[in-house]
Amino acid sequence: MTIGAILRLAYYFFKRLIVRALVRSDGVARFQANYGVERLLPLSPTHRASLAKFSGCLACGLCDATFTEYERASRADFRGPSDLPLSYSRSLPEYDALDPYLAQIRRGDLAALEAVCPAGIPFRALVASVQEHASSMPRGERLAPALPRPKSGRFDPG
Repeated sequence: MTIGAILRLAYYFFKRLIVRALVRSDGVARFQANYGVERLLPLSPTHRASLAKFSGCLACGLCDATFTEYERASRADFRGPSDLPLSYSRSLPEYDALDPYLAQIRRGDLAALEAVCPAGIPFRALVASVQEHASSMPRGERLAPALPRPKSGRFDPG
């Protein structure tokens, strides 16, 4: 390492320390600026505290087996009650697809699902919490810009 590289490194290190000490930034605003495009919003303290209870699903399938409304459920929108704690509580930006799913799961008896669940997933609280968080999500926006499509099916290096 040359003396010039060491001096540049020291300059930028101390510059960053001084800027950090003098300029205060809002953490929530920085979070939203960084992750707002991906629709990751800050969680409320109550949602954050309950997320641990919601994501404790063992994927045993007992809730799927006791769900009585499969006859009336649309298979395109609903695979089973276990999808809610397995996917929707862990993949926060996917709330756009939630409305048809919640319409299907509300047809069943959520209290019966809670009673049979060995992990103690509170389905009624989970549905309410996920619905509350989904209502604060921006609708109709794309997750990320699409990659440019090639002009032809051939590789064009230039």
